Amino acid sequence: MDNTVVFVAGDRLGRGDDQLGEALMLAAIKNLAKAGGGLPSHILFMNNGVRLCCTGSNALDDLRGLSAAGVELLSCGTCLDWFDLKDRLAAGRESSMIEIIGLQKEAGRVVRL
Repeated sequence: MDNTVVFVAGDRLGRGDDQLGEALMLAAIKNLAKAGGGLPSHILFMNNGVRLCCTGSNALDDLRGLSAAGVELLSCGTCLDWFDLKDRLAAGRESSMIEIIGLQKEAGRVVRL
């Protein structure tokens, strides 16, 4: 693991077709472990991105695998509240804006998905 954090601001990757964006996000998460450079230390989920960590998400198995490998998964608590998802968080833990911003500031590199 290196000093890289991944910032996920939505449940889709890119703009345009929503179905394609969803497939691309799932592929990106699945391939984080396979990409060169080692695993990130953290994956930070914000806005719609928190949905990826909740019950019913197609990304849960891959996210749980990353968590088991030592990647810390943090979901914005305000976002979980906004979408009424606090009781559905199934991978990682709830975090605060202060912690999420702090991790980005301290990281050697931030990758935005």
